[in-house]
Amino acid sequence: MASIKKVNGKWRYRVSYKSNEVDEEGKPIYKTKTKGGFRTKKEAELAAAELENKYRKGYDISAADQLFSEYMRNWYELYKKDKYSLGHDRNIKLSVELVEKHFVGIRMKDLNRDMYQKFINDISQKYAKATVQKRHTYIKECLRMAIEDGILIKDPTYKVKVFSKKEEKKEEQKYLNFNEIQKLVLEVKKDMKPKYISRYIILFAIATGARFSEIMGMTWDCVDFDSKTITINKAWDFKDKKDFGNTKNYASKRTITVDDETLEMLKELKKKQKEVTKQTGIENDKNLVFVNTKMKLVSNNAVNKTLSSICSKVGIREITCHGLRHTHGSILLYKGANIKYVSRRLGHSDIVTTLQIYSHVLDELEQKESRLVDETMKELFALEK
Repeated sequence: MASIKKVNGKWRYRVSYKSNEVDEEGKPIYKTKTKGGFRTKKEAELAAAELENKYRKGYDISAADQLFSEYMRNWYELYKKDKYSLGHDRNIKLSVELVEKHFVGIRMKDLNRDMYQKFINDISQKYAKATVQKRHTYIKECLRMAIEDGILIKDPTYKVKVFSKKEEKKEEQKYLNFNEIQKLVLEVKKDMKPKYISRYIILFAIATGARFSEIMGMTWDCVDFDSKTITINKAWDFKDKKDFGNTKNYASKRTITVDDETLEMLKELKKKQKEVTKQTGIENDKNLVFVNTKMKLVSNNAVNKTLSSICSKVGIREITCHGLRHTHGSILLYKGANIKYVSRRLGHSDIVTTLQIYSHVLDELEQKESRLVDETMKELFALEK
């Protein structure tokens, strides 16, 4: 039963209830929940009645006193950990650690929108917008469960603005145009040897748009020289397994066509690898496509250094290996490839992802299409009657 009392000009309620805890003798422990600050007695009575109603329905009304950091850590350990990929686990764990750092001593019942927006403001100083959005997504998912369980009444993340003050790379720095990529290809081809495996990786990335982890996870059985295709069905996990891992998502498992010149490059590489094995006795145990003369994988950092050096040498913008993926997609779109085809070729989870990433290209193409419409109408209406 709730007791209502006026204290310092404001009304408060106190509700006694039997908790889920027991004492040393196994008897239930009774607790009280108190909340004040109500303007009228009626408001306090309604709030107390709502709390009692939740208790009767089986809600743990003491859960709101739990620390936010403890609640999210438990949510991660119980509902998320080991349920998906190691990368997925890592991303959620990073979100948990941010909560533990920024919400010290904050209980679930004390969470509010101002507090959460301040948290977003703080992390926006350090992280790129994509990272801030990712952390926010997982925290919001956790709090949504708290709302469904009746621990929270209002959503602290409602209408919170997610942004970042950290300057992101300009779109033109993320990919090369057609003339720039031609210069890069010509320079890369000048010195193709197995010990310079980074050069083969660079050309393959340009030709396929594959992610670096997908390239490094390629095995020779994934290359079909007869049908002129490659199958991407796994990736190399550098962070956790140090072995084969899953692709980024289900859509990333795909079979795509490869041009004749790239296939010839792969045939030559395979031939040279066999020669190295014959000379050194070192076997390519995992049947990997892109390994050095010691039959070892090279790091993303090593490939990026080679790429940066070559870009600098030919006088073009320096980009990363991932930038070659953007280059592949951008060039295909500029050359008139259907965006649905490009999306599938790149292994995006859905076409919305492709539209977001290549919005800069699509904006330029829209202007081009507008001029095409003008020219078409001019040609149409110029016909003599």
